[in-house]
Amino acid sequence: MSHNEVITHIDAPRLQSAILAGIANVLKHRDHINKINVFPVPDGDTGTNLAFTLSEIRSVLSGTPHNLPELLDRIAQAALDGARGNSGAIMAQYFQGLSESAQTYQVLDAPRLAKVSVAAAKSAWGAMSEPVPGTLPTVLEDFANELSDLANQGVEDLRELIGRGLKRAKKSLADTPKQLAALKEAGVVDAGGQGFVDFLEGIWQFTRSGKVPQLPEMKTAPQPSTEAHSVHGQAPETHRFCTECLVEGQDMDMAALRAELEALDASSLVVAGSLKRARIHIHTDSPGDVFRICGQYGDIRQQKADDMTRQHALMNQQGQVAIVTDSAADLPAEEIERLGIHVVPVRLNFGDEEFLDKLTITPQEFYARVANSNIKPQTSQPPPSAFTRQFDLLTSHGLHVLAMQVSGKLSGTLQAAKTASRHHPDQIQVFDTETAACGQALLVLFAAEAAAKGWETTAIISKLKEMRGHVSTFAWVRDLSWGVRGGRVKPWMETLSKRLGIDLILTTQGGLLKPKSVLRAGPQALDRYARFLLKRMKKDQTYRVIISHNNAEADAKRLRERLLQAHPNVDACWVEQASPAVGAHAGPGCLVVGLQPWRAPESLS
Repeated sequence: MSHNEVITHIDAPRLQSAILAGIANVLKHRDHINKINVFPVPDGDTGTNLAFTLSEIRSVLSGTPHNLPELLDRIAQAALDGARGNSGAIMAQYFQGLSESAQTYQVLDAPRLAKVSVAAAKSAWGAMSEPVPGTLPTVLEDFANELSDLANQGVEDLRELIGRGLKRAKKSLADTPKQLAALKEAGVVDAGGQGFVDFLEGIWQFTRSGKVPQLPEMKTAPQPSTEAHSVHGQAPETHRFCTECLVEGQDMDMAALRAELEALDASSLVVAGSLKRARIHIHTDSPGDVFRICGQYGDIRQQKADDMTRQHALMNQQGQVAIVTDSAADLPAEEIERLGIHVVPVRLNFGDEEFLDKLTITPQEFYARVANSNIKPQTSQPPPSAFTRQFDLLTSHGLHVLAMQVSGKLSGTLQAAKTASRHHPDQIQVFDTETAACGQALLVLFAAEAAAKGWETTAIISKLKEMRGHVSTFAWVRDLSWGVRGGRVKPWMETLSKRLGIDLILTTQGGLLKPKSVLRAGPQALDRYARFLLKRMKKDQTYRVIISHNNAEADAKRLRERLLQAHPNVDACWVEQASPAVGAHAGPGCLVVGLQPWRAPESLS
């Protein structure tokens, strides 16, 4: 492509190259887009969200497309599959609008490019429940209107069209602070709009050089910024979960779906897609309500709910190591908040219904379902993509990650985390806790406190390996049928328990669940369990203790009282509801106890 060549039309191969060039430029500027992200939530992830949305498009653009409609349809579907965040969902609808408006075209000349751009911008506006001027759709619209004006004036050279359209888009972006107070107060332009301008810049450079730059690999994490993170705005006090799902169905009633979602106490609703596939993006405090509604209109193929308050806190993260675990760890909720621990939820299934552990189904809801349904729950590990999303967010803030998972001999969760960590081999370490529930939680708490005090990953892992053999996890299981059904307990254990009228105490050893002792069932069983635990606590040693229960809070509190009365040195003793993922294998009434000889990690000088 000559620099002076007049471009009167663009076909599928040339459009594909132009889009790849645009994607490359967005990936190049991802970190800057993250830094200026203040609206709708200042969580510093717009650049990452756009980059991964566009990278999904990049992944399907291999080879030469047969025709323009096929190319644009492929792009639209990939954008829906990979859309992340508010801006990603809006861009997905933008590409959907491009695809739908260009179905009869084999090439795009100036009038056609202007027409499909106007249709795409209109489609993007329509995806938003509460359109906000001064954001990404404003820049999309101003760019499209400029193309339309130029085409009406008889401009035929697509290079001139795109160049002047880019100039208009830059002016539109510069004006966003005049339209949105949050941007003016922070002294930045709209992050989503910046991403689109970067996309156009890449396309403009391609029209001048004819070359597609080498696309950065998403596995290459950005280097930690030398600038201090500047926090613009406040973390959300309500609607803290950025909730998304992909719904597939036949002739879905999109108006009715939108109306039901708009009736929720929520914000930032974007409904992108078509009557067969829709991407839902919404900010809410009740992700489960969103998935319940969407499930009535089609099959949910993807679902996630990210805590934006936690993402906002990343900008002031203590230390350079972020701790990630899974919901099998029965962590105290207040400690998750205090230490900024990132929890990837295990999946729970009741038949065809899927839930995110402790996020879209609470322990109370779980046990109510168990009591009123003949369908027995099952668990499955988070997919690697769930860890990938979490790892990408953390590494994009220049953090190293220590992922501490439930025993690899009990769950495939560890392997899912390892698979995801391959994208960032220099920044992510995955550690097998070789335990679960309360024992896993105690190790995670130590690691998070050490990270907050400035410990490096290598030092934390070294200490964890030393501590792992000294942290004990015991589970008093009153109904072993749950564990047998899930494959974690041997059938002979249940047979023996029923035949002799005894309950088993299980422990984790070498990463596996094994029988440790027995309790004679009956009114005195809890006291016997307390004595069993106290025998394993040295009088001159300080301990941390976590007690988690499966719908047995009163028993858990009585057990805590007995332990605190009998042992003089307990640094902390938490009572927590066990994760439903644990409850699905241990059954109602189970009491799990983690014991950890305790010495607080020292600050590094």
